[in-house]
Amino acid sequence: MSSVDVLKFPPALTKGFLGAAVLTTAAAICVHLASYGPSQLGPSLMNIALALFPFLFLVFGPAVVVLRFARIPMDRIYSGLPVYVYVVGAGVLVYVAIDFFLMMKVLPGQPVEDGATFYFNNHGDHIPTSADGYRMGLMNSARLLSGHEIVFFGLAALIAYQFDRIRSGRINLDAVSRDDALERSPLPYPLSRTVTLHTALTPEVCAQRLLTFLPRSTWSFLGGSRGLRGQMSAQEFRAELASSQWQTVYAVGSFETAGGATVVRVLLPFKRWALISLAASAILFPVGWAVLDGVGFHLPLSGVAIVYVFGIGLNVVFSFDQRRRLLSQIKQAIDGREVPAS
Repeated sequence: MSSVDVLKFPPALTKGFLGAAVLTTAAAICVHLASYGPSQLGPSLMNIALALFPFLFLVFGPAVVVLRFARIPMDRIYSGLPVYVYVVGAGVLVYVAIDFFLMMKVLPGQPVEDGATFYFNNHGDHIPTSADGYRMGLMNSARLLSGHEIVFFGLAALIAYQFDRIRSGRINLDAVSRDDALERSPLPYPLSRTVTLHTALTPEVCAQRLLTFLPRSTWSFLGGSRGLRGQMSAQEFRAELASSQWQTVYAVGSFETAGGATVVRVLLPFKRWALISLAASAILFPVGWAVLDGVGFHLPLSGVAIVYVFGIGLNVVFSFDQRRRLLSQIKQAIDGREVPAS
């Protein structure tokens, strides 16, 4: 299937889409903040939140579709932003997650008005309430729905913003991460790995072949790639897998000639954001669980264990498998043979 070239998008399209995403995000934020106001606003806020909901398919849907068919690496969408964007984004996600559980606790069901009768519909069970209780139920429902809308409209705005930066050349899709601190002082294994390869090819041929597509020849836990991308020269290279998957690791290497052969020294570090994300997830999830437990929303410990195993553990497995595939691609491209480091 052919891919979509974001670089060919007209500026009016990316900027117009960005404007629509920002406006809908702002509307969802206004509804959410107003839900902390007087309960008399409940019916109006719920109507606005429901009116915004169909726009999720018109704003977030196309953003995801274009992202999929453009084959843009996911880490490019979330890279190159000011630090405060990551802090605010993480804070919003945590807040919306906690707010979801809190609203599920305080809402006994869907608030319903039937003439002069007010009740909450809980899967067919009618729980009587007052008119003020009904309006407060609508406020909480609007808060619950608008919180999700903030997340999805906000993600659409972020994707649209990055699309516009890619189109204008401010983001280079072929550029590979550079972290001088982690490269000068690599973290201990298994967080980074250093490999020495020997090949009969010259550095010039190695650099050329590293950017040549090679079909995947080794079994992979989570799929293959379309080769490598990055910057190559006869002195050094910086590369990662050419895939739309999250790229959590990359390779930086140098070429040396010795005795008619070429020695390739390769460092395979994790990207800093990947290390921070995994560490933050491992720390913040128990904190969130403790907060919810403190307000009376009890989650079983088995659920916490499942999240750790599948939410965090599988990401770790994915990262190590990605590093294995990256090294395999490099070896295959240059006909390299791994030798003990000297």
